Amino acid sequence: MIIIPEIQIQDGRVITRAAIEGDDITHDITPRQAVKDFVADGAQMLQIVDIDAARSKSTNNEALIKELLDETDIPIQVAGGIRTLSQINDWFEAGAARIVLGTVAITDSPLVVEAASRHPGGIIVHLATRGGYVMIDGWKTQTAFMPQDLILDLQMTGIAGVIHKGTERLDSEFDEALALTEQMSHDVSIPVYSSGTVRTLDDIARQRYLPNINGVIISHALMSGEIALKDALQVAAEKETNLEPESITHNVNMGIHHGVRAYLAAYNSSQAARVWNLALRDMVTEDNPYMEILIPQVDLDLDLDTATMSQRELQACYEDELDKADIVIVVLEGVEAEAWTGFECGYARARGKYIYGITSDEAVKGLSQQRFEAMCDELIHFSPGDEVTKTHAEISHALATRVMVQNQ
Repeated sequence: MIIIPEIQIQDGRVITRAAIEGDDITHDITPRQAVKDFVADGAQMLQIVDIDAARSKSTNNEALIKELLDETDIPIQVAGGIRTLSQINDWFEAGAARIVLGTVAITDSPLVVEAASRHPGGIIVHLATRGGYVMIDGWKTQTAFMPQDLILDLQMTGIAGVIHKGTERLDSEFDEALALTEQMSHDVSIPVYSSGTVRTLDDIARQRYLPNINGVIISHALMSGEIALKDALQVAAEKETNLEPESITHNVNMGIHHGVRAYLAAYNSSQAARVWNLALRDMVTEDNPYMEILIPQVDLDLDLDTATMSQRELQACYEDELDKADIVIVVLEGVEAEAWTGFECGYARARGKYIYGITSDEAVKGLSQQRFEAMCDELIHFSPGDEVTKTHAEISHALATRVMVQNQ
């Protein structure tokens, strides 16, 4: 579980934000010193929030935050009042590792899709709630949405994760907010982070045992000195000592190679395309006996055209196989906008899987293919032709060569 210290800036000063404007707490440390202290104490990532921008003030802290980005080596995700694609692009150019979107993620879904497509792995959505309902406009406006109503649709936009924060008062209990975070995390495959749910080290230890919460964002407890970052990181990094045999990695040494398990994301409603995919699998595994390839629509006996399984049940089957995979291979030719490919690529990226995209030199790239292609770590091009066996051999050789290099 990752610990992400949060620095909230208002009028150039560090605050911890209350649900009601005016009840904020100002801390006796500069933003620059806070960054330096967190880096020195071992932070792997920081989150910096422009409170003035989030509250639509006439002035903001953009210049200061850009200075901090320039001065800091570890990744920083930026949040607060980011509502246009131009702003998103500008922050990435300034050196932000990830951008956190709040209000705009609720009010402008097409923008989120475009941003996630342009910056794969770089867009996070912040869902603020109060009383179980999503809040927008700097926590001032309650919507009619519950986060459970939104999170599946948000996942399909290609975002890299969701932060959930209950926006009750700082001195209120957060058990309800944590329970809501845990519930949301079971509905999606992308990382879910909890914010505002840590006051003591015991809170970190408790959340470390919640399997679907990927990390916690901590502000007030660190700024007030209630806990120290070094201690928080140590608790979060503690490992279980009673690992079961099935938890040991499935990779084994096979001569000079390691066994490689691949997940082939190649769903297409065309029967011809399915036959092509099966033939590709046969060629690759015949040429490369150290590689095992799973095609979920074939090997898991899942019929996507029936209602015998819910979408969540289907998704859970896919997640399980993606978790077992070392690499993901995506056939980009003829990929359909409504296919599961977007989910498979998004989940694979979230889990840190290396993604190979398979595409022809003459492919006419529609919007769907462009989006999925942008999510791949590496593309393998082939020359299309009537000789399918020759085409598959070309892909097989290129794939085997690159996977071999990667896994040595």
